[in-house]
Amino acid sequence: MPAPSTPLDFHDPRSDRAVGALFGAPLAAALIGAPPALATPFTDPAHHPARLILAALSDLNGPHHLPQAPADPVQHAWAQVLRTAARTGTTPTSAPALEHTTAQDPMGASWRALTRTPHPTHDPAHGSFACTHLTDALRYAHTSAGDQAALHTAVLTAALWGASALPLGALRHLSRTTDPHTLTVTALTGARGPHPRLWPQHPVLVDEPRRLPPFAVPHPLDPHVLLGNLDHLRAHPDTVDAVVSLCRTHPSDAPHLPDHDWVRVWLHDRAGANPNVHFTLDEAATALAALRAEGKRVLLHCWAGASRTPAVATRYAVATLGAPPLPTLATMIRTVGGHLDNPALSRAVAQLSGVDLPDPARTLFPHGVPPRRPELPAPHITG
Repeated sequence: MPAPSTPLDFHDPRSDRAVGALFGAPLAAALIGAPPALATPFTDPAHHPARLILAALSDLNGPHHLPQAPADPVQHAWAQVLRTAARTGTTPTSAPALEHTTAQDPMGASWRALTRTPHPTHDPAHGSFACTHLTDALRYAHTSAGDQAALHTAVLTAALWGASALPLGALRHLSRTTDPHTLTVTALTGARGPHPRLWPQHPVLVDEPRRLPPFAVPHPLDPHVLLGNLDHLRAHPDTVDAVVSLCRTHPSDAPHLPDHDWVRVWLHDRAGANPNVHFTLDEAATALAALRAEGKRVLLHCWAGASRTPAVATRYAVATLGAPPLPTLATMIRTVGGHLDNPALSRAVAQLSGVDLPDPARTLFPHGVPPRRPELPAPHITG
């Protein structure tokens, strides 16, 4: 498989969608209660379905059409739908070879579920997110055509909506039997070629001067939640029982943590880089609440602990603890010595509560945004 000439940037939505595609089948198995082994052929390159998926995801910076087209017309059409979804975030207008398969053919059934399942209205204030089409479609396929149809559908819908649209409760469940980081490595290596010095094959920001001093403070409304940065996780692994990571991580960052107690969220600290931002923030807060309900002491962190972390900490406080959104958001930013370099996160948190926040800095801090922690980097440097 030829490597692309330039790496696919991890902020690029195509990276989000490529990773989503490889998570699709194990996610479906977790949601429909199928044996995890049923998804192995979709993720292990020793099996044909995984090779077909990886061929469709290869060199997403490259041509629209499949670099290596299967001879079978149904497989060819299905893989092309997958590639189109991952490259463009859209569904082809037609796929005759899939439309006219038998009702029980899993590839044809997945196409019909993908295209015939309605997209939910996107209304974050009322808990409705367009990207839940991902799970609606796989459940439709399961009901109409069985387990294999659900797994094939989840590959397509997760490629359409991305890893940022995967329900974190199901991801936590599947992580008991499937290593999430291995899936991420496999997906991005296929999509952009191997790059041993880049994430996910290599840890992020491990060399000076990109390292930050370890930082963590208690959540103002729940002292059993720590708000911190990635270097706190690396330096003080024994301070918590579980972790919600809002930035890129590597197994070497927390080798002591069981996968099911380490929730890894696809979320960027860059405007325009989060296509499912409301859903992702809400899911991260829900995952935090679930870990706390189990009695665990939890670290909520991103790379610097200054932007993504206060956003999710606010949503957790509002949705779980009944806190008011705007005063809580201001408090969280002050607590971590954070910033508003990416105001889209604050706007999204407010919108989840039905509040319009066009100018977060002016509304939250009418007397001026408080100073950021002195060790924080300049804007646009992020993990």
